Amino acid sequence: MADGVDGPRWAGVVGLNPVLATVTPFTRNHRVDTGALGDYLAFLNESGVKAVLVNGTTGEFPALTVAERKTVLELTRARWPGQVITHIGTTAVGDAIELLDHAQNHADAVAAIAPYYFADPPEAGVREYFGALLGRAKVPLLVYNFPRHTQAVITPELLGGLAAKYPMLAGVKDSGTDRGTTRAYAVPGLSVFVGSDGAAAHIGELGAQGIVSGGGNPVPELPVRIAEALRGGDNAAALRWQSVFDDCRELRRRSGLTDIAFVKAALAERLPSFPGTVRPPLVAADAEQARDIRTYLREKVLPRIHKNRP
Repeated sequence: MADGVDGPRWAGVVGLNPVLATVTPFTRNHRVDTGALGDYLAFLNESGVKAVLVNGTTGEFPALTVAERKTVLELTRARWPGQVITHIGTTAVGDAIELLDHAQNHADAVAAIAPYYFADPPEAGVREYFGALLGRAKVPLLVYNFPRHTQAVITPELLGGLAAKYPMLAGVKDSGTDRGTTRAYAVPGLSVFVGSDGAAAHIGELGAQGIVSGGGNPVPELPVRIAEALRGGDNAAALRWQSVFDDCRELRRRSGLTDIAFVKAALAERLPSFPGTVRPPLVAADAEQARDIRTYLREKVLPRIHKNRP
């Protein structure tokens, strides 16, 4: 493993480097496209990305079988030279344990979302779910807070209670929108990663160690350069690159597409053979939407990236 964030719990992700939440490429008949996955990982690596998170929300994990999630992890581990985090969360704790046991042979760390479908579950039940994983974990585990999808908030108190009992709890991936909660997660010994591209230049204000970026996939140079500027103490440069990243975020919002469909359509501008296929219930970009996205990137964003001028 590479040198990690200081602290006894975390030895997986290089400090202040962004983690890219990868998509899962599919062929036209909706099978995992192993060739496209390899080319895509090479592109991220050449762009300076050091760590990836596979089988997360951006990777369409709810649309993947347990066997497919194992396959995606194994393929990524074989082709990715940096840090690999894999998401193991499911609705069934037994499936999550199966994915954890598999991941411990292939990943540097794991992340687990709260069990979903049952709205507003008792906190004691959520604690038991995470305890079943943490008590078995031999690699660092990030609790994944995403209440929009789970309808269960990982409170700072719950996180702190788990941290006091389980030494393999490394921190939290926070994809919630309550920044007060984000700041409250930031306690000594735990790492906080924010699941918002808009926070890339602002992680210091949040007490976070970095972001987990889904929207950065077509433009990985942007989160990488923001992190480089922050490491060098050049906050002004970080904010300038953040403004370019925000332009991409606005394009994504205007497209009317889901984040995943947008990212896959945009990736085709960097990797012309990259498939835009998504699995139901998501819907892929149509030809006009894909053309508009690619044109904007080609004319408005990529020239600034290539000239290294935000």
